Amino acid sequence: MNDKIKRLNSRGIALLVTVAILSVVVAVSLEMNRRSRSTATRAVIEQHRMTLSAMASSGVQAAMAILIRDKAESEIDSIQEAWANPDIVQAVVTELAFETGELSVAIQDEQAKIQVNALVQGPGGRQYNESQRLLWDRFLRVMHTRLSPDEPFEPDDVICALKDWMDSEDDDALSCMNGAESDYYMALTPPYPCRNGPILHIGDLMRIRGITANLFYGLPNERGISDYITAYRGDDAKLLPLGSFGKININTAEQPVLAAILPSGKEALAQAIVDYRVEMSDSKYIHDLSSPSWYKQVPGLQGVIIDPRLITLSSDLFRIRASARMEHLSVTTTVLVHRENDPTSGKYTCRILTWLVE
Repeated sequence: MNDKIKRLNSRGIALLVTVAILSVVVAVSLEMNRRSRSTATRAVIEQHRMTLSAMASSGVQAAMAILIRDKAESEIDSIQEAWANPDIVQAVVTELAFETGELSVAIQDEQAKIQVNALVQGPGGRQYNESQRLLWDRFLRVMHTRLSPDEPFEPDDVICALKDWMDSEDDDALSCMNGAESDYYMALTPPYPCRNGPILHIGDLMRIRGITANLFYGLPNERGISDYITAYRGDDAKLLPLGSFGKININTAEQPVLAAILPSGKEALAQAIVDYRVEMSDSKYIHDLSSPSWYKQVPGLQGVIIDPRLITLSSDLFRIRASARMEHLSVTTTVLVHRENDPTSGKYTCRILTWLVE
């Protein structure tokens, strides 16, 4: 009887060992299969991402070609031109004829925005550019009305803090009572020093006293100041012709920027400028935007004089955004380009200043 029990126990143990071994083998096999499938999936995803990146790069090249051709045809830049027409740009992109995926490209005039570094006179400047200070005052009032009209707000406090952030390191004097130098920022949690130099990226504005998240980013139904500001110039004075730093292209600027360009009390006429620029008859634009004083033809602006230090009719700095999509994947490339004349060939080209892939 004992021998029989021993034999049964031995068989049971052997069975358990066999089951355990089989379980391990199955588990290992499943894990190897999972890893194999995961590796294959990652390889496919990586291949698709490379394809999407190549598509987006092609879109950027197509946009640069449009900008170069535009320069050969016109000395001004306006929303009436091919580069600013989404349908025309997309028609050019469609000619690239990719077998799979979708590609969309948009071109934006960077000089249609307010140049934050023009607020002071030169890198690290201790003095305001007065025309730019007044521009900022009107701009902030317009944006405050759109974003939070019921909250107390003093534009000069933000303007002072902006100047303090950009003026030279050896200038510790506050521009006004609610300005801010390093002693203010170093007392924050976490602490950080005042830059005391040009703003290199508009994201830096979020670090400056008085600029809230709502003011910077906007609300779900209203865009913030970040959409209307550029920091592109920085220390590179070669990007703009002498005397044009701080000037905004009135032919392409959006409504809030136009409101800031207009003299105080005339901000409401900005929409009339927007409407005038795009007025058409028989599918053709009917208004010429090539004269520096064309805005005086806009209803309500006949006697208005815009500070000539604030406006220009041409641009050579553009932001190109190319988005490529395939199945559930997408790659967006945003490129800042400077359109310039090549002294060697005598032809125009687009120099890439920044290249960002998302």
